[in-house]
Amino acid sequence: MLNPRGLLFDLDGTLVDTSRDITANLNRAFDSMGYDQLPHETILAHVGHGAQYLVQQCLKINKPEIKVDDKLVTEFWERFRAFYRDHMVDDAQPYLGVADFLQQEVRPMGVVSNKPEEFVRGVLSELGLLQHFKFAWGRDTLPVSKPDPEVIRFGVHELGIEAAKDVCMLGDNAVDTIAARGAGAISIALSYGFSTAEELEKESPDYLFHSFPEFVSTLNHS
Repeated sequence: MLNPRGLLFDLDGTLVDTSRDITANLNRAFDSMGYDQLPHETILAHVGHGAQYLVQQCLKINKPEIKVDDKLVTEFWERFRAFYRDHMVDDAQPYLGVADFLQQEVRPMGVVSNKPEEFVRGVLSELGLLQHFKFAWGRDTLPVSKPDPEVIRFGVHELGIEAAKDVCMLGDNAVDTIAARGAGAISIALSYGFSTAEELEKESPDYLFHSFPEFVSTLNHS
C-alpha cells in the first residue's frame, strides 16, 4: 500500500489526455507554412521533453531535406503557440478517475511538466483542475526541468515536505522516472499515456500502473 505525504504529477498523458490538441495544433502550424501534416502517432512519440524539442524533432521528420536551424524552429514554435492558445482544450479531457480523485485528495499536490507553464496552467484552468494544486510548473518555470532530479527536489520542498522518499512522482514518460529516481522520490510510471509499458519498464520505475484507478486503489486513504 502506498502512503506518501505528497504527490507530484506530470500533466500530458498523466492527468489529462491532451494528445489530440497537441497533434492538431502542430499540424495547423505545418499547414500554415505549406508543409505536409504528420501522423498523430509520429508527433506523440516526441512529447515529453518540452515543446521546443517537439517542434524541432517534428520539423526534422517533416522536412528532412532542409536545415532545421534556430530561425525555423522559432518561427514554427511561434505559430504552434498561437494556435495552441486558441485550441488548448478542444478535445482534452482528464483521464478516467482523475477529477474525482483530485476533488477528494487532501495531501498536498503539485504539477511538474515539461510543457510551457502558460499551457500547463491554461489546460488545468480550462478543465477546472488548477485549484487542486499548490503549484503547476512548466519547463520554463525553473532553471531546471525533467529529467533533472533537481526539479523534483524543488517540488518536494514546495509541497512542504522534507524528504523526497515521502513523495510520489507520477508520469507517463521515462523522464519522469529518471527525475524521480534521481531525487529519491517514489517513481510511478503510467502506461495509459503517451508511452508504452515496454518503454517505461526500461527505466525500472518503483511502480507501473496501467490506469489511474489502479494507482488510486493502491493508495492509503486513511
